[in-house]
This record gives sequence, structure tokens and C-alpha cells, in this order.
Amino acid sequence: MGLIQRVLDVVGLPTVSLSLVKEMTSLVKPSKALFIEHPFGLTLGGIGEKETHRAVLRDCLRYAAETLPAGAIVDLPYRWPDDLRERQLRKEAH
Repeated sequence: MGLIQRVLDVVGLPTVSLSLVKEMTSLVKPSKALFIEHPFGLTLGGIGEKETHRAVLRDCLRYAAETLPAGAIVDLPYRWPDDLRERQLRKEAH
């Protein structure tokens, strides 16, 4: 995604990536990315959490329009309420 994102930015289309694994995102080097500590498959928030979904999407649109240093990764303030994300990262969650 990082390469495609940089190409789109060059032609004037603002982009932003939404990342669940900051270390991988820093290796891919998208032009700008937002890091969110949510579990895999629930990037925007829990099932039915419409306000969280909207808030994350609003952040994506806001940061897509902002000028940030190349390769910037912004930490979003949203946190998952239990340890599902950590279990997924340890490959213990099903």
C-alpha cells in the first residue's frame, strides 16, 4: 500500500493509511499513516459502535487533508477495552 499511496500523493490525491501494526507500517513507509490499537478485523471499532467508526473515519479524512512530514505515523487515541489485540498479536485468539 505504501508505494501506491506515494504515487497517488504525487498526482495530487491526498491519502492516509490506517495501521494496526506500527512496526510493519514503518517498514513499508507510506507517505502518512494513522496507527490505531484495535484488534485485527475491528479496525474502526467494535461491531455496532457507530460513533467510534465515525470518529476514526473523521480522523482519516482530517489527516489525509493535513500536511505531515513524509513517513509520519500518527497515534490515534482509541484503545480497545480488553486484551483481544494482545492475544491476537501472540496468536492466542481465535
